[in-house]
Amino acid sequence: MTKLKDDNLPLSFRSREVNGIFSCLGSGNSCQIVGIGSVGKSNLMRFLLREDIQRAKFGAEWKKYLFVYVDGNKLLENSEWGLWELMLHQILAGDTGGKLNPAIYRQVDEFHRRATMPDERHIALRYLDRAIGAALTSPESKIVFLLDEFDELYRTLPAHALDALRALRDDYKYRLMYVIAARRELHQIRSANDHREAVEELVTSNTVWLSVCSKADAQYALLRLAARHGTKPSKSQTQKILMATGGHPGLIRATFPIIQADPNRSPESLHIEKPVWEECQRIWLSLSIEEQKTLALLSRNKPVQNGTGILSLLINKGLLGGEWVDSGKVFSPLFFKYIFEEAPMEEARIRIDRQKRQVWMDDRLLKPLPPLEYKLLEYLEARRGQVCSRNQITQYLYPDEEISGVSDNAIDSIVKRLRKRLENNPGRPEFIVTVHGVGLRLIDGTDGST
Repeated sequence: MTKLKDDNLPLSFRSREVNGIFSCLGSGNSCQIVGIGSVGKSNLMRFLLREDIQRAKFGAEWKKYLFVYVDGNKLLENSEWGLWELMLHQILAGDTGGKLNPAIYRQVDEFHRRATMPDERHIALRYLDRAIGAALTSPESKIVFLLDEFDELYRTLPAHALDALRALRDDYKYRLMYVIAARRELHQIRSANDHREAVEELVTSNTVWLSVCSKADAQYALLRLAARHGTKPSKSQTQKILMATGGHPGLIRATFPIIQADPNRSPESLHIEKPVWEECQRIWLSLSIEEQKTLALLSRNKPVQNGTGILSLLINKGLLGGEWVDSGKVFSPLFFKYIFEEAPMEEARIRIDRQKRQVWMDDRLLKPLPPLEYKLLEYLEARRGQVCSRNQITQYLYPDEEISGVSDNAIDSIVKRLRKRLENNPGRPEFIVTVHGVGLRLIDGTDGST
């Protein structure tokens, strides 16, 4: 059996999304790719790196573009210096086709070396700026930075670092572009009072929604997966897997081995299997609180108001409708079962009005919280039910300081003061709980059991 490799994806792969991205880049504009957990954002970003794809979409112009893949998971540290260093490094790593002449390559390599020197780390942005300028020496050359896994960076980077990204683009307008991949639109990631519009303005009008796979792409993904296992699913197995998963790549990967081992297994029972349950949870945790609540209502046939456009958003993300279910239904029966059984309809007791910076407990408006206490609660509430590490919390509360410079006592004092305002018994907290050795978690309402 022929082995299907990742680099053998057909030119038609994700054609709607790919065409939208290249159309945007061809006009000199940046864009954001928004998709739920495990839907294939990184695969799509790497697909854009392929020379044959660039040739097919840009024609003879393809040689003018240098695509630079920047994976947020490869940061040496989660900081603005970490981003500048990685971008510099990846300019060199991305020049596999030799689009930079040797003299410029050596120049960029020297900029990167100097940016990593302890005495010069603080001017790494200057070296990145000079490296981009060197790479764009030819008036026809262009650079595309593919910024993958951007969610956490966008939350934690100080606003001036994001302003710098925008400033770089403005200096090289229509010759420097960004393709940003995230689980949510950028404006959903930041808090309402956190002004980070500089980068958002570049991409908001150019949003590419990455939903579940089309039938052709889903079938191909399943065949590639089967080939790696040295087998080939029957037509009935293929149909069963694709119907159950709704074409979601992560769910296909989780479901395939189970169906392969037991072809008679009912798809309705698969959601209890650990790999499938974990994949459903990964999707669930990639959603906003409002998206989760709406899906929980729909799973119980409860009415939903679309005044905020939430239904349209769920459709854009591929969570409702699709090629395997009726319009308005959750895209995957497996994910539907997960929502129905795992997402209780308990209302949250703590609510935050971010526009007014007000906090409500049940129907009671609390006295205004001091800035750091409010900021901590806002951070935890946006990740309700998730465990947030101390490092993440520290970076969010003190974005302009090194983590090592913020004492544990400083964080503990903020937590203690916040608990006094929220908890009936601060010594035995029921809302802001400590997960020993990891961090903090807000347990409240719909997400309390996730």
